[in-house]
Amino acid sequence: MKNRLLALMLSSLVLPNVAMAAQEAQCPTLQAEHLKAQYQVTNGKGQQWQMTLIRNGQDFIIQRDGSTFEEWSSNGEYVRYFPAEKRSVTYRKGDLRALNIQHDRDQLYHVVSPALPTHMTKTQAKQEACFTTQGFEGKVNGLESELVWIDAIGLPAEFILGQSQPNLAYKLVGVEPFDSDAFVVLTQDYQDIDFADVGDSESDPFIAKMINQGFIEHGGSGFYNSEGQSIEAQGGHGSHSH
Repeated sequence: MKNRLLALMLSSLVLPNVAMAAQEAQCPTLQAEHLKAQYQVTNGKGQQWQMTLIRNGQDFIIQRDGSTFEEWSSNGEYVRYFPAEKRSVTYRKGDLRALNIQHDRDQLYHVVSPALPTHMTKTQAKQEACFTTQGFEGKVNGLESELVWIDAIGLPAEFILGQSQPNLAYKLVGVEPFDSDAFVVLTQDYQDIDFADVGDSESDPFIAKMINQGFIEHGGSGFYNSEGQSIEAQGGHGSHSH
C-alpha cells in the first residue's frame, strides 16, 4: 500500500511536467515572415467567414473566400488569382495609381495596423500556450475597441472594433510555419494577364465573365480597408459586393 501511495504521489508531481513538455512540443517554431495564419472574422451583422494570411518574406497572400485570393508583392504589384479558372490578373503600380486605389500595406501584412498599440492603453499581458500576448484597449475609429497582440509574430490574437456592439472582430484560430517553396506552389501554373490589357481581351470568356461579375474592371477593386470592407475604385466604377 505504501508503495502504491508513493507511486501516486510521484505521478502527481511528474504528470504536470509531462503535460507541459507535451504542450511545448505541440507549439510550432514560427518565423514572423514565413507563416500561415487563419482568422475567424465576424462583422456587425453577425456574419462570419474565414480569412487566411500567408507571408513569404515581404510578399503575402490574403484569401477571404474560396473563389479568389490576392497576392501583394514587395515590388508594389498586386495579383488577383482565380483558382477554379487557373487565371490571374496583375495590377502594376501604374495601374493602381490610375485607378486611384490606395492601400495600407503594413495594415494588410499585420491584419490590423501595427501602429494601433501606440494609440491604445496597455491592459493585461498573458502567457498563452504558445505565445506571450499583450492586451490593449482604447478608441479606434471613434469606437471603444480591444486588441490582444502577439508581438513575436506581429499579429493580433484578437481584435474587436467596437466593444459594446462589435462592428468587426478578428480571432486567430490557427497559425503554422509556411515555407517559400509552399508559397510559390500556390501561384504556379496560372495564366496571367496584365490589368492594362483587360480592355483589349473582352472576347476572352474568362475576362468577360470577371468583368460581368464585377471582379476586374467595373466593380470591386479587390482592395480592403481596415474593416475588411471592399474599397471601390474611384472614377465611375460601380459597387459590387463579393
